[in-house]
Amino acid sequence: MKKALIISTLVLSLLLISIPFIRANVLREQPTEVFYSVSVILDAGHGGKDGGASSRDGLIERELVFNITKFVEENLRLQGFNVILTRFDEHDLASDYATNRKREDLNRRAKIMNSCENAIAVSIHANSINNTRWRGAQTFYDPRSLENKELATHIMEAMRANISEVTREQRPISNIYILRNSEIPTALVEVGFLSNPDEARLLACEDYQRLLAYAIFEGILSYIEVMGLNEPAPLAACDD
Repeated sequence: MKKALIISTLVLSLLLISIPFIRANVLREQPTEVFYSVSVILDAGHGGKDGGASSRDGLIERELVFNITKFVEENLRLQGFNVILTRFDEHDLASDYATNRKREDLNRRAKIMNSCENAIAVSIHANSINNTRWRGAQTFYDPRSLENKELATHIMEAMRANISEVTREQRPISNIYILRNSEIPTALVEVGFLSNPDEARLLACEDYQRLLAYAIFEGILSYIEVMGLNEPAPLAACDD
């Protein structure tokens, strides 16, 4: 009996040691105060029946980008930022009786983005095309606003600095509903190509998801600092 207990204890100890160090962030207590006036809105793309893109091995964009979004949120909250999520689970934002779920979902996301007096937004997605050779994370922005470009540029630079697989540049785009209808500085992040089998396997790893999330977080911090938004101040109110 004692021998079995000793073996069980040793096995449990080995399992605890094998947990990646990166998970330590999960155990840290989140601050009880918000230290910055600017809010960060994080928009995990798709939801509900709209799963978005999927890999050959069954990795679905809806779940992937939600996981990464939650990791970004975790980092921002630990830094003392107020974070607003457009969705909190696997569901979309459309009502049960919506006649056009996609349109209502996008409208509600844009409304959340435009409801705060002082905020920035980052929408997180995953890419997919017919060509399986394309790979790499990339940021996009609506070119009508310099702030949009700055936010997308800072996130892109942070991803290139932190992730060797990322070599792309930020790009302007004018036909994305969320970017076109957001009235605050907004960038869209494509975290990689699910259509590329090698990159899809990488995206399925939690450690890589956390690395992407950290790079996005670092880019957001860089933008806030450069734009002078990092001064502690009373939190701006958001409309209901």
